Amino acid sequence: MQLLALSLAPVVLLFWFFYVRDKYEKEPPGLLIRLFAFGAFAVLPAVAFSLFLGRFTEFYLIPGTLKYILIENYLVIGLVEEMVKLYVVVSVAYGHPAFNEPYDGIIYAITAALGFAAVENILYVYQGGVGVGVARMLLAVPAHALFGSFMGHYLSRSKFSNGGRSTGLMYLALLIPAFLHGTYNSLLSTGRMEFAVLVVPLSLFMWRSALRQGARASSQSPFRPET
Repeated sequence: MQLLALSLAPVVLLFWFFYVRDKYEKEPPGLLIRLFAFGAFAVLPAVAFSLFLGRFTEFYLIPGTLKYILIENYLVIGLVEEMVKLYVVVSVAYGHPAFNEPYDGIIYAITAALGFAAVENILYVYQGGVGVGVARMLLAVPAHALFGSFMGHYLSRSKFSNGGRSTGLMYLALLIPAFLHGTYNSLLSTGRMEFAVLVVPLSLFMWRSALRQGARASSQSPFRPET
C-alpha cells in the first residue's frame, strides 16, 4: 500500500494543481474520469506498438548507439505514447459540448496524460522501490503532465480556430509533446551525467511554458467576468 500511495500521490497532486487553475467553468467530473481511465488503458496499446517497433529497431540498429537511442526515444516511445494520449483526448473530449473555453484542452490532455502516468508509475515503482518512486515524483510524472499541457494548448488553438479543426495545429498537438518526450528520454538514456542533468533545465522550461500557456488560456475564457 505504501508503494501504491507513493505511485499515485504525484498524480493526484498534479491533477489538483492544474485543476484549480480552471477558474471560470469547471469540467464535468464524469468526463474527467473517462479521460483519466482511457488514458490509463492507453498504456496497453502504447506498450504493444512500442514492442512491435522496438523489434525492428533492435534488428537494424546496435543498442546503445546514438542512432538507436534517438530512434528508440523519439519514435518508439515518445511518438507512440503521445499518439495514444492524443487519440484519447480527441475521441473522448474534442467534440464534447463541455469543451467551450481554451483552458479545457489543457486540463483534458493533462488528465489523460496523468491516467497514463499513473499506470506507468505503479509499474516502475513496484519494480524499483521507494527511491525510484521519489525520483519519478520529482521529474517523470510531472513531465507527463507537462507534455499533456503542450498537447492541450495546441488542441485548444485548433478547437477555437479555422472552424474547430486546424490540421496544422492538430499535428503540433502530437509533434511538440512527442519531441519534448523524446528529448527528455534521450537525455536520460545516454547514461552520461552531463546529458542527464539537462532534464532539469528542460523541465524548468516546460513548467514555465505550461504555466504561461495556462494563464493565457484562462484569460481568454468567455466565462471570465467583465472587469
